[in-house]
Amino acid sequence: MTASPQTIKIGSFEVSRPIAFAYLLSIFYNITFFLQFSATPYLVKHLKLSDADYGYIQTIFGVFQMVGGPLFGYVIQKFGIRLALHLCYFSTLLSGLMLYFSFDYYSLLLSRIPVVFMHGQQAHQTLLSALTSPGKERTSAFGRMGLTFGIGFIFVPIFSIAATKIGGDLAPFLVSAALCALPSFVLETCIERKSYEHEITQDNSNGPPPEINITNVVRILQKPGVLNVMAKKNGGVVPFLMIIAVLNLYIIEKFNATNTENQIMQMMMGVFIMFSNGFGVIWLRKKFDEQTLLIIGSLSFVVGYTLFTFVFFNFWMLLVIMPFVSLGMSVVATCSDSLLTALVDESEQGIVLGTATSFNSLVRTFSPLFAGSLLQNYGFQSLTILGVVGSLLAISLMILSPVDENLIKKHKTE
Repeated sequence: MTASPQTIKIGSFEVSRPIAFAYLLSIFYNITFFLQFSATPYLVKHLKLSDADYGYIQTIFGVFQMVGGPLFGYVIQKFGIRLALHLCYFSTLLSGLMLYFSFDYYSLLLSRIPVVFMHGQQAHQTLLSALTSPGKERTSAFGRMGLTFGIGFIFVPIFSIAATKIGGDLAPFLVSAALCALPSFVLETCIERKSYEHEITQDNSNGPPPEINITNVVRILQKPGVLNVMAKKNGGVVPFLMIIAVLNLYIIEKFNATNTENQIMQMMMGVFIMFSNGFGVIWLRKKFDEQTLLIIGSLSFVVGYTLFTFVFFNFWMLLVIMPFVSLGMSVVATCSDSLLTALVDESEQGIVLGTATSFNSLVRTFSPLFAGSLLQNYGFQSLTILGVVGSLLAISLMILSPVDENLIKKHKTE
């Protein structure tokens, strides 16, 4: 690795120092978040809670995340990304400590309150939005966020296994809380505030940031192209979230998969998404614009869902299927988020990303219910066919109703 005062270079990969440290923040946060996520089932087992209780807790988690998305976006616009990031890290620290000291069902429910502000992806995307220009630079920056996800996902088992061997099944919560100090330290010491606050200062000169309320959210959604992009994004993404909600249950019942095989599947998904985001999106963005990439990503979804429907007769067929689904998820999510930030004013980026995050949280909250019902009554193929149909509808919308390029170019030149 080599570095200059302005850039950091690893091999042929070179980015500005603020963006490089923004990626480091994302890696640290992903480790802390997924340490808690992976250890929570063991806590539920330790407390001798039922599956129904665990389901209620997961639903509460989803509801708080859904409510917290726009609220966190408002915090970003009202108080700045720096304070919002510290709030995110502190909330994650508090969540880890409250999980560790939970002693019954109600204390475990209480520990879910901090997740209202645990929106690391939204926060780091907003930081990258302030550090980049709309278009190729921002899409590539968002794409590399997937690489940070994969790196964090790889380190989670290392920290989790080491903590468990030293301190027991609940020790990962304490490790997660302790690690939350690292991103705060990096933010304060390694990223100059002027590198990401200069645009916010300019926006403030034109008036205060928009308040978070239904009126403003609806107003932002009604801006030309915003709902268009949201619909195209979720045509293929929503079925994927529903499939993920029941995939573990399905492979256990269908293939008698062991816990080790389940962990391998989770790691495969993380690695595929890491490479799809970190390399696939960036390489494709050099050749195509965002709207073309949305079509490519949705076509990849169609291939993946079709393979799920017709060839998923063995557990290890996931090695064939997941690259297509992961590429679709990476390309569609990254390019649509990049387009959304380019279609709204700088002061509205946190809110539009928060709204998109809240919608996905809403889907995650209720997808176990709907996906479980479809799985029980119509079989796993009903979900994969829904994915094919949703992706084809999104492609049709992309072809018949593309976003006006003048809208995107207007924001790129402002």
